[in-house]
Amino acid sequence: MSVRVRIAPSPTGFAHLGTASTALYNVLFSRQNQGTFVLRIDDTDMERNRPEYEALIYDSLRWLDLGWDEGPDHGGPFAPYRQSERLDIYKEEAARLLKDEKAYRCYCTPEELEAERREAQMQKRPYKYSRRCLTTPPPGRTVFAVRFKVPGGEVTFTDMVRGHMKFDADLIGDFIIVKSDGYPTYQFASPVDDARMKMTHVIRGEEHLSNTPYQLMLIDALGYERPTAYAHMPLILAADGAKLSKRKHPESNLMLFKEQGYLPEALINYLALLGWNPGTEQEIFTFDELVRTFSFDRVQHAGARFDWEKLNWINGEYIRKLDDDELASRLQPFVPNLDPAIIKRAVPPLKTRMHKLAQAVDYLDYLWTDPPPPALDSATAERVRAAINVLKDVAWEPEPIEAALEKAVSESGVGKGKFYTPLRDVLTGKKVSLPIHYAFALLPKEKALSRLEQAA
Repeated sequence: MSVRVRIAPSPTGFAHLGTASTALYNVLFSRQNQGTFVLRIDDTDMERNRPEYEALIYDSLRWLDLGWDEGPDHGGPFAPYRQSERLDIYKEEAARLLKDEKAYRCYCTPEELEAERREAQMQKRPYKYSRRCLTTPPPGRTVFAVRFKVPGGEVTFTDMVRGHMKFDADLIGDFIIVKSDGYPTYQFASPVDDARMKMTHVIRGEEHLSNTPYQLMLIDALGYERPTAYAHMPLILAADGAKLSKRKHPESNLMLFKEQGYLPEALINYLALLGWNPGTEQEIFTFDELVRTFSFDRVQHAGARFDWEKLNWINGEYIRKLDDDELASRLQPFVPNLDPAIIKRAVPPLKTRMHKLAQAVDYLDYLWTDPPPPALDSATAERVRAAINVLKDVAWEPEPIEAALEKAVSESGVGKGKFYTPLRDVLTGKKVSLPIHYAFALLPKEKALSRLEQAA
């Protein structure tokens, strides 16, 4: 059977970095095996789902060039690919389990279930549902959920990261598969879809490892073939070791990286290394190299800490590999009020200084915003006037400007730092800028000299 893998994100918030990471591993495995990558939308949380969040999932995966072969927008042989459009399928499968007495109706109220939990807590034992509604259901009630009747015994499966896994099902209580509002739980909808969409491998985050025995028992009870294997990838952790939180950690927001000017190919490279070790010193990989090199046997078991410094280094390497025209094109959205010709002239000095594209704004905003003229003492003002004198007749290109300024420095009797710092402050309003000769050359000559004259 050809390989079929999937991701099933929920459209309940912004696109998460973990979604991109999981998608990447699925795509790499799929491409290695000439398989099919499926995007399924897990949208059964009707209170929190939003169409704009679903659109963000599409946009972020397309930005990373992690295309899918089947999905809500593509269609495919197992459509529909939104769980909210598959409710009849879940009702059909739940009815089959009820008919075969592998599930039963549960009429217990939330208050009754909470009382059971408190009693188990008082007796210091793990809580399992009492099976009250299996043996003596309360009469006269019409509102019910559907519970799966756990058969007990052991549940074993192969995990491509962790090897042979074994769970004691006798410790698992009968769990709800259809809520009283008629909507399926995640533990039910996900394995039903995996089975009916013929997923051969389930590659997902480590947080789902404990869900696997529940889902395998359901697949077995429904008589479907199990996936060939699972792979539970390490969690992405924040720098402090905590699990990435949408509320606490901005790096969990995938689109933040696009907004800050990280290159999608650099982020893909970094995500691949976040929890996987190629076993060599190589750290920069093209996508095709990742497809050839990636393997689950070199995926770490422990969580992987997000490292901004490492990502910035990788992104900087990718920026410097771009040719000037390509880098200028990618910079355009970040400095839309600059003429493309000016952006291209700024590329050579920017290329060696940026680790993300948004930094271009900090370097170039003096081109469209006049900084306030600084107060200069008489000696500094005299050096600014000396700069004006050597620059007013020079060709307005970086090299002639640099030569003229070096002449003025040598005649001033002070070092470059002392001479250039006030010029940089007058010109850009900042202590850090592009090399001074580029900073001058990017401004129109009249404007540059005007700023110097106003300050002097």
